[in-house]
Amino acid sequence: MLLQSMAGHDAKDSTSLPNALPDFRAACTRSIKGMTIGVPEEYRVAGMPEEIEKLWAQGIEWVKAAGAKIKKISLKHTKYALPAYYIVAPAEASSNLARYDGMRYGARVAGRDLSATYEATRASGFGAEVQRRILIGTYVLSAGYYDAYYLRAQKVRQRIAQDFRDAFAEVDAILTPATPSAAFALGEKSGDPVAMYLNDIFTVTANLAGLPALALPAACDAQGLPLGLQVIGRALDEESVFAVSAALEKAANFKAKAAKWWA
Repeated sequence: MLLQSMAGHDAKDSTSLPNALPDFRAACTRSIKGMTIGVPEEYRVAGMPEEIEKLWAQGIEWVKAAGAKIKKISLKHTKYALPAYYIVAPAEASSNLARYDGMRYGARVAGRDLSATYEATRASGFGAEVQRRILIGTYVLSAGYYDAYYLRAQKVRQRIAQDFRDAFAEVDAILTPATPSAAFALGEKSGDPVAMYLNDIFTVTANLAGLPALALPAACDAQGLPLGLQVIGRALDEESVFAVSAALEKAANFKAKAAKWWA
C-alpha cells in the first residue's frame, strides 16, 4: 500500500517540499526593475569603517540604477541577534554532535575505558572552535540554565523572524553589508572569540529567521581585502535573491577589479 501511494511521485527525501524547482538561471538574468529593496537602519553599528558605509551606499545606487525602488525599513530586534544566535547555534551543535562518540559515528580513538574513549575521540575529532561551541551549548542546555538562556534565545529568535515578516510585507528583498569589516587574518582573533563572533552580526539574522541570503564580494578595502554586500529574501524566494545579486554583481564588476587579489 505504501509503495502504491508513492507511485508517480518524484524521488525526494523527507525534507523536500512539494514545490517545483525554480529556474534559478533565469532569475540571474531577470531585470530587478519594479522591485522594492529594503534598507534597515539597524545594520549601522558603532565603529563600522567608512569603507563599509560607502559600499552599502554604492550598492543602494546600483540597485536603483537597475530600476528598483528603495525603502527604509526597521528590523528592531537586530541588536539581539548575535547573542541569541550564539546561544541557539552552540546548543544545537552540542545536541547534534553528541552522536560522534566513536561508537556509532565518527573516527574512534581507543582509551583505557569507555569514558576515556569518548574523551580521546572527541579531543581528536573536534577542533578548538568546535569544542568551544559544544561546551557553550552544553552549558546553556543544562538544568537551571535552559530557561534562562536557551528558551529566552528562542523567544528572541521568533521576534527577529517577525521583524522580517513585517518587512517583507513591504519589500521584495533586503540589502545590507555582509560584515562590519574586512576579513581578519587566520588565527588573528582565535584568542578572543567574542571579537571574532562580532563579525557575524549582519549574517546571523537570516540564519535565525530561516531566510535565504547571499553575500556578494563587491569592493576592496585599502589593504586590498574584499568587502561584501548581503541580499536577504523571503523564505523560499531564492529567485529574488539571485535577481538582485546578479544586478549587483554586474554593476560592481568585482572580478575584474580584484583579479590581482585572487591571484
